Amino acid sequence: MVTQKKITFVAVASAAILFGVQLASADDPAFEKNMDSYLAKEANIEKVAKALETHFTKKRAEQEKTQGEDEAKEMEKQFTNPVKIDIGSSPVRGPKDAKITIIEFSDFQCPFCQRGAQTMDDLLKAYPTDVKVAFKNLPLPFHPQAKPAAVAALAAGEQGKFWEMHDELFKNQQNLSEEFFNQTATKLGLDMAKFAADLKNEKLTKQIDDDMQIANTLGVRGTPGFFVNGVQVRGAREPEYFKQIIDRWLKKK
Repeated sequence: MVTQKKITFVAVASAAILFGVQLASADDPAFEKNMDSYLAKEANIEKVAKALETHFTKKRAEQEKTQGEDEAKEMEKQFTNPVKIDIGSSPVRGPKDAKITIIEFSDFQCPFCQRGAQTMDDLLKAYPTDVKVAFKNLPLPFHPQAKPAAVAALAAGEQGKFWEMHDELFKNQQNLSEEFFNQTATKLGLDMAKFAADLKNEKLTKQIDDDMQIANTLGVRGTPGFFVNGVQVRGAREPEYFKQIIDRWLKKK
């Protein structure tokens, strides 16, 4: 059984290690006696908790600062030498002549991708004439319904309904299944015979595999992943983060 004393000892020992204090062995009778005496006072436990909180807050701030600085340096390099990505046959939303192209790598079963999709909607509304979004599939292996959902979306796209299916899939991530894909296709008014045939269309499977290969080549390992005119954005960042990049590109145009 893990006692409260042992739990507290771990906290105290951790704090001591962090602050460079060498403790006697926990099996040392003298240590046990001194520890029991020390922990008898609740104020001492609060001191340890406060010390740990202060330390980790400081370390977290330092880490975030370092990561931010590294990210800024990397972004500067990318503005100078942005990645070139072929949209190919990927579904696109937004004006064809938009100055900013966002390539989105996404997984329909990933909750962070759901947030990313909402951010793309926000950006398209904020920049109605300047931004377009191209969607590429990156179904992760531990999401069993991600690839079938990707095929369903592309199959709907064969009838001009990719984005409608896209939205329904993200709204109903907990219900992804063949039955749901068919129900949604019916709801969208698709030709069900063609939809069923396209679900088995090797061309669509190859398109997904090609997207995954592109992601791998670009070093996109997790989802969602984005490239804003070739500048990489990792993860489901807030719209404001994207806007900084978009606005900078627009100033260069």
